[in-house]
Amino acid sequence: MTGERPPGLDLPEALTRLLKAPRTAIWPTPEDRNRLRLGRQRPSQPSRAVIGVWIWAILYNLIGFAILATLWRTMH
Repeated sequence: MTGERPPGLDLPEALTRLLKAPRTAIWPTPEDRNRLRLGRQRPSQPSRAVIGVWIWAILYNLIGFAILATLWRTMH
């Protein structure tokens, strides 16, 4: 490891600038933590679409389990 760059790996600066930056540059500064955040805040309740997806996933798994249990019972 002499610090030389390997040949053929010329990546654009946009891809490598965070790798060269100090670790503290990636995290927000104390001023950023106390800054007022503009834009939409996270909702306190999940949206109806998220609830619908959860209900669908639960029903899908229950129906699949019922089919597998029925098939298993018929085999034994």
